[in-house]
Formats: sequence, C-alpha cells, structure tokens
Amino acid sequence: MGFMGRLFRRRRDDELAEIDAEITAFGEALTRHSFVPSVHGGDPDLLADYERALNAYEEAKRAFVGDRDRRDAVDVLRALDEGGHALACVDARLAGEAPPQRRPLCFFDPRHGVSTDQVRWTPPGGAARQIDVCAADAIRLAEGQPPIATAPTPQSAARPVRPPKPTRNQPRHPPTQSPKPVGQPKPPPPFKMWPQGTDKRQRAQGEFGNAETTLQRPSPDQPLLLVVRIRYEDRYNHVEIGPPDRRRTLLRSKRLRRVVVPLPASEEPEVHLALKTASGGWWAWLQPVDTAPVLLDRLGAEGGFVFRYDGGPAQIRMRHTTPGAFSLTTLTPAFEQGEQLLSGRGDTAIEAELKGPTYVQVRAEGVWSIRLL
Repeated sequence: MGFMGRLFRRRRDDELAEIDAEITAFGEALTRHSFVPSVHGGDPDLLADYERALNAYEEAKRAFVGDRDRRDAVDVLRALDEGGHALACVDARLAGEAPPQRRPLCFFDPRHGVSTDQVRWTPPGGAARQIDVCAADAIRLAEGQPPIATAPTPQSAARPVRPPKPTRNQPRHPPTQSPKPVGQPKPPPPFKMWPQGTDKRQRAQGEFGNAETTLQRPSPDQPLLLVVRIRYEDRYNHVEIGPPDRRRTLLRSKRLRRVVVPLPASEEPEVHLALKTASGGWWAWLQPVDTAPVLLDRLGAEGGFVFRYDGGPAQIRMRHTTPGAFSLTTLTPAFEQGEQLLSGRGDTAIEAELKGPTYVQVRAEGVWSIRLL
C-alpha cells in the first residue's frame, strides 16, 4: 500500500474511532442516568422520552456496523442526535421544566453537527428558502462562499442571499443571531481514544478474534498509562499483559470493554498484549501520565480509570451504582501501588480522604462517580 493509501486508511480509522467514542459516551450517559423506570415510569411522556433515548442508542450501534468512514456514519450521527435530544427531554421533565426545543442538524451535512443559525439560501436552479446550518456554514454563506466541503463550480455553485451591507455602527450580525465562533472540535472524553499525536509505535488496533500486539515504550524511565478499549459490550472480552511466559489478566468480562492500567517505569522496552474478543474491534495505546483527567469537582465512568488530584487535603465521596467490587488506590511517584483509600461492593457510597496531590487508580466492575465534598 502506498503512502497516500496508508494516510487515507489512518484518517478513516481515526474517524471510526471518534464515532465509536461518541456511541460509547452516549451509552455511558444512559447507564449513569438517574432515571429509574420503576420509580418514574408513571409519567408516560417521561417514559416515552427515555425509551426514545434507548432506541436511539441501539440504532446507533446497529448503524455503525460496517461503516468505513465518517461519511458512512451519517445515520449514526442522526441517531445520536435523536438520543441526545431525548435524554435532554428526560432531564427537563425530571426537573419539572419544559422539554427543550429540538435543533436540527446542519442542512448541508449532518457531520457538521447541530445547527446554530437559520439563513436564506438559494440552491442552483431553485427558489430561495430558509435552512438551518452550522455556525461555520452560516459564516461562509454570509461571506459568499459555498458550504464546507461543497466544491463550487461555474454551473452549480450555491448562490447565497447576501445580507445588507452593515453601516459603521451596525454589527454584521444582529446580537440575537450572532453565529458562535468557530473553534477547535471538543476533545474526546478521557480514555475514549488515543491522544492526538500518539506515535504509531505506541498504539495498535485490530478486529475481533484472538490477537497479540506489542507497544513500544517511548522511554524506559517513564511511567505510562495503558488503555485498552473494545468496541462491543455484552460479549466475552479477555485482555492479558506480559510476554507469553509470564502473562497476567487485565480484563475478563462479558460487560466491561475498557481497562486503564498504570505502568511503572521499566527497563523492558515493550508492552506485550494478548486479546480475545468475540465481536467488534479493539484499540490499545500508551499515553503519558500527565494526560490523565484531573478531579476538579466530579468525575464518573464505568470500569477502570486513573485520575489526578492537584489540591490540598479533601474529602471525597465515591458512588458505585451497579453490582461488583470497587476500590480506590493512590499511586506513588513511580506509579507503584500506594495507599488504598476505600473499597466496597455493589450499589453503595463510601467517603475517603485525599491527603494532597496524587494520582489515583479506580478499580470497578460497574458504573461509578466521585465528587469532592
């Protein structure tokens, strides 16, 4: 495969990893949600919105199978948008508020995200009409340019209706319809995919089945975080670390699909992994310890995790909401196991004390949240 072929394949794989991360994040939001059918099921509108969110999540997972890139995943993005609005309606109803208005996805391309503006636009050979567009396309149309990724041609270029030229004291956009600044895309949630710029020697991916891979440490005296993610839950997943003669199990579960492990500095230049997955694909990578998320007020996830705390002495409260065992353990500066802060099992909440700045490893078999008191 030539250089351009490898480049396009890498971009395609990164796009699929981003889509998979969005599906995972929405599934975890559903898992952590406070809605309980047995408690709140008496409100038919509330129950309908929650079922709509669940159906959208299942549809997104089904639609994702076989997608080759982000263009193929348009139906996934529509399903996630539907589910996000449904869950926002659930939140509003639980708070006694009116459900939020639904904002459609960008008219030109659902991959641009939720629309922020409504503009008047004339398609080639057609009549002018009002359409909903993302902030970036609103700016481009106002400046007489075609929408993002729409190549202008002499015969088919879109003809936007230009707004009146602003006077000296008149802003280009009225305050109530000002497009939002176009910024960088939001970073993915922690440990959903490898950080941007991760060297290809520190990352690997594959399809379902049995696989072995080796990740190269960037430096022998540098502690690291190892992250392994598997696409589908509810299937048998098994992850081991170490060379064949001394492997140990990191993950053996039919439900969990991610493991985050602190790796102390080591003279061994490689990290060996063996994976057994029944369905979907997998990703594994090494990342610097300073990329771990920071506990500022609250954190939450499912399964293993590592976070950093930078403040002074403080009380924390950990809530574990599903069956299984859980614990919190501090990590030494060398990323060895330190003091165990708490442990428990099942649906419960436990408090502990952080004595100062430290890294903390979360071991959990279910959904959890941690907050500062």
